[in-house]
Amino acid sequence: MADNASDLRTALGRVRFLGSARVGTTDARIVHLTSVALVPLTVGFVWLMLDLLSKDYIGVRAELARPIPAILLLAFIFAGIVHMELGMRSVIVDYIGGQPRAWALAANTCFAALLALACVYATLRVAFLSNF
Repeated sequence: MADNASDLRTALGRVRFLGSARVGTTDARIVHLTSVALVPLTVGFVWLMLDLLSKDYIGVRAELARPIPAILLLAFIFAGIVHMELGMRSVIVDYIGGQPRAWALAANTCFAALLALACVYATLRVAFLSNF
């Protein structure tokens, strides 16, 4: 089939010079890593939210001013948004072609970045800034 045993392309792929892009593996590993990280982070997030349900705003601010709950919340937000962005990127690459793909990928990245900034801003504002 192939002259080189390590060449996994089909005959048509060799003719068209289409081979492995060598970028999907990194995305897949990051998706798996964030999936594994989100399991304990989700348990911690649910525990934190159940603990915060019984508190008023001042109590929530006091709880989030402590380092462990704030770090847990920010890690959950970061891992979740990275996982979301990579999953949407995979869907966009698979189902959208041509120039709309580039626009959709840019919009996906911008949306994820803005969502991350908004979540981090809200968390830090509740945790560290005074009442307004």
